[in-house]
Amino acid sequence: MKLEHQAASGLDSFPAEILYLVVQFLSSAELHALCLVNKRFCLVAEPFLYTQIQWTWTDSQKPPIAQFLRTIVHRPELASFVQVMILNGDCFDPVLWEYRKKSPKLTVTEVVLDELVKCIERIRIPYAEQWIQELRAGTMDAFVTLLLSQLPSLRRLYLDKNFARESCLMGMFLRSALCEESQNSHLPSFTHLQDVSVVYPDLGINIRRFTNVRNTADVLPLFYLPSIKQITTLVDNPTATFMWPGKYPPNPSKLASLDLKMLREGPLGQVLSVTQGLQKLQWEWYYRPDLKDHSVTDIINLDQIAADLSHVQATLTDLSIMALSDLSESAPEQPEVTFRGSFKAFSGLHRLKNLEVPIPFLLGFSPSDPNVVGLVEALPKNIEWLTLTDELCLQREWEWEFKNEYLLRAVRSWLQDWKRFTPRLQGFRLLSRIFKVRDWDTELIEGLRDIGAQTGIQVQIIEEELK
Repeated sequence: MKLEHQAASGLDSFPAEILYLVVQFLSSAELHALCLVNKRFCLVAEPFLYTQIQWTWTDSQKPPIAQFLRTIVHRPELASFVQVMILNGDCFDPVLWEYRKKSPKLTVTEVVLDELVKCIERIRIPYAEQWIQELRAGTMDAFVTLLLSQLPSLRRLYLDKNFARESCLMGMFLRSALCEESQNSHLPSFTHLQDVSVVYPDLGINIRRFTNVRNTADVLPLFYLPSIKQITTLVDNPTATFMWPGKYPPNPSKLASLDLKMLREGPLGQVLSVTQGLQKLQWEWYYRPDLKDHSVTDIINLDQIAADLSHVQATLTDLSIMALSDLSESAPEQPEVTFRGSFKAFSGLHRLKNLEVPIPFLLGFSPSDPNVVGLVEALPKNIEWLTLTDELCLQREWEWEFKNEYLLRAVRSWLQDWKRFTPRLQGFRLLSRIFKVRDWDTELIEGLRDIGAQTGIQVQIIEEELK
C-alpha cells in the first residue's frame, strides 16, 4: 500500500500532458482505481474511462444502464466523453420461432425512474407518454433510446440482437431527430456518429402471420446521419412502395461501407441510389416461402441487381454477395429458386477490385442454364480478386458437383488469357462455406491449382464457416 501511495504521489507531480500519455494505456479497472486516488487523477482518468461503454445483456446478466443514465443526468460532462457504445448479447432468439417471446424487463427503483422521466419530458416529443410508460415497465428499448439522446460525442454504435429485437422506440426517436423538420432544440443531431451496427435477429418462421410490423422505417433513418461512414444492419422489405422516412431522400455523402441483410433487389437499388460514394458493399440475398410477397420472390433477378448496382458503379471497389434460401416448414428439399436476366450483371462495375459471389451468380446452377456466358464476358475488366462460393449448393437445381469438368473449363478459359481480359488480376479463390474442401472432386481441386501454377495467378481453396 505504501509503495502504491508513493507511486501515486510521484505521478501527481507530473504535468497533465504527461499524465494523459500514461493514462491512455490503462485498463478500465485501472482507470476506475485511479479515479479513487484524488480529484486531479479523477479529472485526468474520467475522459478515458468513459470513452467506451461496453455491456452484455443475457437472461442472467443485466447491464447497469439505469445507473449509468442517472450518473450522466447528474454529471452531463461525463456523457460528452462517450465515443463508443457496444451493447452485446444474442441469446434471446436461439431459434427462428422464439420471436414472440418478450425480452426480460429491468428492475429500477422509483427514485431513479422519476429522474429519468424528467429527461424524457424535457425532450418534448409527441410519443413521450409511450416512452415513459415503457421506461416504467422496464423495457430496455426505452433506456437505450434515452441513453442515445444523452451522448453528443458518440462516434460508434453497436447493438447486438438482444437489444435490437425490440427497438421501435429507438426507431421513432431517430426519425424525430434525423428525418423530421423540427424546432426542438432538445433533439440530438448525432453529428459525430460515423459507424453504426444494428444486428437484428433473422426474421422468425411465419412472422407475417403474427405481425406485419417491419423494421424498414426504423432502420432507414440511419442513412440521414450527417457523418455516417459505415452501416451494418438488417432491413426488412417494405410492405408496399419503398419510401424514405424524411421529406427528402438522405444524402450520406461520406458513407463508404454498407453491409445489408434481407433487403431484396429492387428496394436495394432505392438505398444504393443515395450512396453515391459507396466503396464497399456486402449484401445478402435471402428467400423463404413464408416471407414471399411483391419483393421477396423465388427469382434471383440479375437484371434488377445490375440496375441496383449501377448507382454505385463509379465508386464501388469491393462487392460481396451471399445468397441463402431457407425452409419455412418441414420439407425434403430447399425451396426452388431460379435466375432471370443476364449473367453479365457485374461486368459494368469498372472500379471493382474484389468480387465475391456464389458460383450460380456467374455460371448458373448448371452449364445448361439459359443466358450463361463465359467468365470473360461476366467479369469487370479491372478485377483483382474473384472469390466464388458454394452458397446455394443445397438447392436441387445445383449440378456443379456433377459438372466439375465444366467448372474447371470455365475457370481455365478465363485464366489462360487473363492478361488480355482482366489485366489487373491477382488471384482466384474457391470458398467453401457449406461443403468441406474434401467434398469437392479431387480433379477439380488439383486442376485449379495447376491452372494457378501455369498462369502465375494465386489460386486459393479454403473453408469458412457460414455465420
